[in-house]
Amino acid sequence: MRARVLLSALILLVNLGFAQTAQPPYRELDVRYSNPDLGNADIAATLTEPESGGPFPAVVLIAGAGKMDRDETIEGQKPFRVLADYLTRRGIAVLRADKRGIHAPLAQFEEVTTKGFATGVEAAVRYLQSRSDIDQKQIGLIGHGEGAIEAVMVANDMPGIAFIVMLEGTGVPGEEVLLEQTERAEKAAGNMSKDQIKVDRRAGKMLYDMAREGKTIQEMRVAFAKFAFQVREDYDEDVSVAHWEQNLNHFQSPWLRFFLSYDPAPDIAKLKCPVLALNGAKDMQVIADQNAPAIKAALARGGNKDATVEILPGLNYLLQPANTGLAFEYASNPVAISPVALQKIGDWVARHTHR
Repeated sequence: MRARVLLSALILLVNLGFAQTAQPPYRELDVRYSNPDLGNADIAATLTEPESGGPFPAVVLIAGAGKMDRDETIEGQKPFRVLADYLTRRGIAVLRADKRGIHAPLAQFEEVTTKGFATGVEAAVRYLQSRSDIDQKQIGLIGHGEGAIEAVMVANDMPGIAFIVMLEGTGVPGEEVLLEQTERAEKAAGNMSKDQIKVDRRAGKMLYDMAREGKTIQEMRVAFAKFAFQVREDYDEDVSVAHWEQNLNHFQSPWLRFFLSYDPAPDIAKLKCPVLALNGAKDMQVIADQNAPAIKAALARGGNKDATVEILPGLNYLLQPANTGLAFEYASNPVAISPVALQKIGDWVARHTHR
């Protein structure tokens, strides 16, 4: 019993990153830099780096989809704060920034596509390159979710990126990601009929295809009204598509239309730098058995000589130990990110930066 208590306490300390101590054993700097692709608007960020021994290898942390702050706060968890603390203690400087447009209205935020968000990552790399305390030959990218794809884009566009780490990255087009995500989550929830799950997939496929094809919202409304009528004819009242109808306006989002159409595999195949890709086996947002094999296949097609793709048992989208993997578990989890995942990331980065 005492051993279990001590182990739980150790895991908690690792995931807090000892962040409650008054003086962490490294420097933590509030920094700002400009993004010329955003009218030279300032980007607010935090840079952590060891107290001495520079110039340091460095990584840029890139958050996933949505209005993410620099800690990638999700349901009260702060995985990027924990990851930055862990890597800095291992001799790596870490830059993490508030996501572009985080304080803007949602409609304005959704005007920016994944490609647009990637310009903020490029600005972060240029900022690190401008600092004399950073080793310009050892700057890597660590992206989570959508951030993993931004890392791929930037590594292909900016010569000299030393490596990338894809955490819960996608390897198939966004439409396939969302269709599988919805179906797996509905099955895991255990409270939906087979007919409802089947109809939801049909509804999603229809609307996603129309959005990819550039159809207007009015065109989508007309087509979906016919689909909804047919559903009412074919199924009893337990099957509904009302939730799709209520959210049709969301399909005019440029971000969503880009995501649905974008296939990351060709860009992944172009990568020449070392790549680590980790997916949690219980992730219900980016399904591991759908995406990890596609990432591995793309890297192989491109002839990447230093690529590691791994599915981590028992971990969810945040790389937390999980039971179901569903999002409702995130907040109550005692750890922000699994110590197993932290060590895999840290050991791999250390090998690729000689730390």
